[in-house]
Amino acid sequence: MNGTEALIALARTFDEAGLAYMIVGSYSSNFYGIPRSTKDADLVVNLDQADWKKLSAILPAELELEQQSGFEMVTSTRKERIRVKDSVFEIELFHLSKDAHDSTRFDRRRRVSIIPGVVAWLPTAEDVIIQKLRWSRGAKRAKDFADVVAVMQVQGPDRLDWSYIEEWCGKHETLDLLAEAKSEAAFAWEEE
Repeated sequence: MNGTEALIALARTFDEAGLAYMIVGSYSSNFYGIPRSTKDADLVVNLDQADWKKLSAILPAELELEQQSGFEMVTSTRKERIRVKDSVFEIELFHLSKDAHDSTRFDRRRRVSIIPGVVAWLPTAEDVIIQKLRWSRGAKRAKDFADVVAVMQVQGPDRLDWSYIEEWCGKHETLDLLAEAKSEAAFAWEEE
């Protein structure tokens, strides 16, 4: 089972069990922007203790939930890791935090067809931009900034809710990064 197959199997498991999730990270920016390769997938999940027990019992045989939780330093969020057997690919499940934007983007998530015949929950394009800029600043990862530019280029200047993006970037102190990303994306917009 490759990484995309594992992610699809997990999303279907969540949907069938009625468990709340959204696919974030590079898979969400790939959906709205320019796809790039990745060695992992990230989901934000809103599960109670009973849901975690249910998930452990219904995971596809190729997926294994690690027994020890981790902690993500940039967002101060608990996370769980799922290993894909016979693969280096892994899936990280980030617990929905009490952070205002984390809660808002989870509430705004939407069901989209990620590939023909497969529907899953993803954040909006705007929330991908906001969160990736936050990661770019907090984790100092160039790939997050590049993902933002790609999402902006593909979505174009007229399909994004700029006031919503600017409001959250102001709160996260990433307006300077937003301006830089818009400047880079503008070259693609001029070609339209």
